[in-house]
Amino acid sequence: MREAPDSKAPWTLLVEDEPRLREQLLTMLSTCAPELAPFRTASSGEEALALCEGHPPRVAFLDIRLPGMSGMDLGIALAGHARLVFVTAYDAFAVQAFEQGAVDYLLKPVSEARVAQCAARLRTLAGPSSATLEQILGALTAPPRMTYLRWITASRGRKTHFVAVDDVFCFKSDSKYTRILCADAEYLIEEPLKQLVPRLDPSQFRQVHRSAVVNLREVLLVERDDVGGGQLSFRRHAETVRISAPFMRELKSFLV
Repeated sequence: MREAPDSKAPWTLLVEDEPRLREQLLTMLSTCAPELAPFRTASSGEEALALCEGHPPRVAFLDIRLPGMSGMDLGIALAGHARLVFVTAYDAFAVQAFEQGAVDYLLKPVSEARVAQCAARLRTLAGPSSATLEQILGALTAPPRMTYLRWITASRGRKTHFVAVDDVFCFKSDSKYTRILCADAEYLIEEPLKQLVPRLDPSQFRQVHRSAVVNLREVLLVERDDVGGGQLSFRRHAETVRISAPFMRELKSFLV
């Protein structure tokens, strides 16, 4: 157990029942996100609740599978008080939940690079999560409704990668597949672009060609040509994308 923080100071909770994994994650957090210190650790939901009494954490890293009270149940108790990050080996359940608005998740075995990415995401946020765990869990059993994608799963061999939609700068059609282009990686998914487009937030993602959809936040410049179309360049990647004339007109009206 780590030393208790000052009664009024922000602190971070880490709940993991396996001692070795708990220490590994604590070490990575201390390296990648020292600003989240002090850290307090617990091996069960009940122990964590006792630590939180009277002064909840600003961020909580919660293993989903815990003895007794589950990490999801603990998250419900902390909802509205802390930013919640789940640590899980059960990706299918986690992805469904986090598409509804949770901050992030870490898939076991956790790497330091993934912890650093999570820490960077937390730095862009302030205050408690706006989505409560009751809303998240309720969404899992509610009738299906259209929600914009927040996460995409892409497989490479025996590994499944989880890609935050905000990190994608371009989706490109590739036969029956779709290429997902990020600043530091590229993925391929089986879902065709035409099925993917309605699931993307139109205020952030715009189709610029029948075979390409771009993240407007990543666009650096648009260069028009002499036939009504143009070419688009990105802030963090050398690849360019062709804009066809019909989509150029639509893009111009949207930006205006």
